[in-house]
Amino acid sequence: MLWSATTAAALALTLAATAQSSKPANDDPPETVLATFYLKPDKVDDFFKMMPEYWQLLRKLDLVDGEPNLLLRGNDAGGKPIAVEIFTWKHTSTPDNAPAAVQHYWNQMNEMVEKRDGHQGIEFPEVHIVPTTK
Repeated sequence: MLWSATTAAALALTLAATAQSSKPANDDPPETVLATFYLKPDKVDDFFKMMPEYWQLLRKLDLVDGEPNLLLRGNDAGGKPIAVEIFTWKHTSTPDNAPAAVQHYWNQMNEMVEKRDGHQGIEFPEVHIVPTTK
């Protein structure tokens, strides 16, 4: 059977579109982050009061991995308050596409932190779990 150039081109475009729309799930894998918050001293209590409702929203919207998050409270080398959090977004793309309700909390967080000692108010590099047992 002979196909015209137009038919062949249309078939090729259809196959390419199908291949793109059926990307494997690992094209947007989970992303574990280590967030450090350089808290303003007068905002520490407000920050920790807000975090449970923030996490309730993240879970309700199914944006984070089922593993529990780890939220730590402490002080930096200069004795000023920090919070450190380790958690996993379900998808790497989530932070760049966060719903308005999540961004609302991020705006509140940004009001509770300060730039300090060359650090941004909030830093959140991606990290990877390294197994320590065989």
